[in-house]
Amino acid sequence: SVDGCVDWSVDLKTYMVLAGEPVRVKCALFYSYIRTNYSMAQSAGLRLIWYKNKGDSEEPIIFADRRMSKDEDSIWLHSAELKDNGFYTCVLRNSTYCMKVSMSLTVGENDLGLCYSSQIRYLEKAEITKNKEIACPDIEDFISPSKELRVVWYKECKLGKWRHLIIQKGLSLVIQNVQEEDGGNYTCELKYEGRLVSRTTELKVTGKN
Repeated sequence: SVDGCVDWSVDLKTYMVLAGEPVRVKCALFYSYIRTNYSMAQSAGLRLIWYKNKGDSEEPIIFADRRMSKDEDSIWLHSAELKDNGFYTCVLRNSTYCMKVSMSLTVGENDLGLCYSSQIRYLEKAEITKNKEIACPDIEDFISPSKELRVVWYKECKLGKWRHLIIQKGLSLVIQNVQEEDGGNYTCELKYEGRLVSRTTELKVTGKN
């Protein structure tokens, strides 16, 4: 069991993924709580163990099926399913030292007839006549220096026939001189190891202050 462990409760970063898409859940201990990385912890004889929270209990994750694998300080879900929803706890320990933190993962299904789930959208606001850049968020896990990343943008799930003031800059979309009709749902899509990765941002346009 994980008793007598320093418990950092639930990390603030929440992971969101569409069913069928990949997601990497990183043990937040190494990013927010302790001043060491995974390989240093490993060479100091510390073990990293993963648990999935089931009700009030934590069950150790057995990495037996191909859908989920352990990679240094992270878990890769190669194709997320609704049953993967919930909290994942990573425990770093040896015989005298123990510390743990939980990460929350939300798996959403597409709204009926749409290419996104409204429960896992990102939100951005833009002011009329100003310029607005919309990033393709939380994709650093899918970027590799060796491969050029191609991102395709959709608006309301249709391939963009953008007006000339909307341009793709790198992985982002830049809307110059924002108009009211620019509000809506923008989806960026990329491929990773043969799977689709998509992110949807709802843009709310406000009037001039």
